[in-house]
Amino acid sequence: MSSVSGHAGRPAASVAHDVTVPFWRLVGVGSATVLFGLAVLAWPHATLRLLGMLAGVWLLAIGVLRIGGAFRTAPDETGHHLTVRQVVDAAFGLLLAVVGIACLASASAGAITVSILIGLAWMLSGFASILLGMFATGTTRAWLLGLGAAAIVIGVVFLTWPGLSLHALILLTGISAVVFGVAELAIALRARRALTAE
Repeated sequence: MSSVSGHAGRPAASVAHDVTVPFWRLVGVGSATVLFGLAVLAWPHATLRLLGMLAGVWLLAIGVLRIGGAFRTAPDETGHHLTVRQVVDAAFGLLLAVVGIACLASASAGAITVSILIGLAWMLSGFASILLGMFATGTTRAWLLGLGAAAIVIGVVFLTWPGLSLHALILLTGISAVVFGVAELAIALRARRALTAE
């Protein structure tokens, strides 16, 4: 079972190998991803520049949330922080923010460039979810590992299908963002309910 810190800062009861994740970060990343997906789908005939700008803002937001969440985790039973996980999680957040800045800077560079940057973002998000899942147990572990693997597959699709039309790129981006954002919110709420049931 995964343990989640609440808004009040009360550390979750945990066993030795449970992961402690700030509830607000899971909800924040999931909400930002859903909003990004809905915004993209709301403008199906958007220009490439608008898609790049939306993607850049989304990646900056989830990058900052991951960086902040990495250093707000509660200590484990021994009083030590999961330093390696925190540093790697923050590094993923930093990379996502950098890709976000690249999206903003390259918004008019062309469909292939934007597609590659979005693909890299999905792969980084997938690796971050897998990392988190490796520190979790029970069903939360399975959900995080599955979500991470699916995100990597979507990232590979973006990277290996550079000939996507703008319309296909917008639809694939929007639908995948909504699906993954909802999944992240579901994982957060499931872990939160498990915590309050203890």
